[in-house]
Amino acid sequence: MADFAETVRSRGARSLAAFGDSITEGVGASSPARGWAALLARGLGVRLVNKGRSGTVLQATPVRDGRGGSGVSRFRVDLLGDDRADGIAILYGYNDARYTADPARFNVAAFARDYRIVLDGLLAAGVERHDLCLGSPPYPPDAGLQLGSAGFTGQSRAGFEAYVDAVRGLAGEYGLFYAPVYEAMAACREGSLASPDVVHPNDAGHALIAATFASARRTVAAP
Repeated sequence: MADFAETVRSRGARSLAAFGDSITEGVGASSPARGWAALLARGLGVRLVNKGRSGTVLQATPVRDGRGGSGVSRFRVDLLGDDRADGIAILYGYNDARYTADPARFNVAAFARDYRIVLDGLLAAGVERHDLCLGSPPYPPDAGLQLGSAGFTGQSRAGFEAYVDAVRGLAGEYGLFYAPVYEAMAACREGSLASPDVVHPNDAGHALIAATFASARRTVAAP
């Protein structure tokens, strides 16, 4: 079975949208050109439509937090608007997994619920399953789980990995390409892929994320 990169090339895609938070925007890389989305698009030979937005989460945001621009609220405009791309790579869940301030309303079940809204909306709008690739949330070093703005600290490793399991499960449920970003980064030496702020990946981390998306395999939906 062809990987994501082979599929994008074989379909003659000319553009790729990357959808996510600050890591997708390229934060932590030494230059925008070294962000994972830019590296992936360049490797595929397609134009990048970068829809990463710093500080955002995928799920509907808790009232007490009040931050805007969640993935579920903006995917139609960003991914189905005038600049609609031929392929889509989604890397969401990192900030969702780190947010611990409102567990009754903001949790992995709500994340999966709102991720399904995004996926159902994309497929209903005509996006093909083989043009979609979901990446698991990037691996934060242990120290990174304790750093961040109000509400974004104190997550356990098991609590974070529940979001990884959710993305993997959604890719299987929908029969989409799955990029095991967390798994690939977790296999590297602790802290070796972190930028000086500890929270975001460095150039090597961004390069690994791009390579993991390129080699992603399509999962088979359950009957």
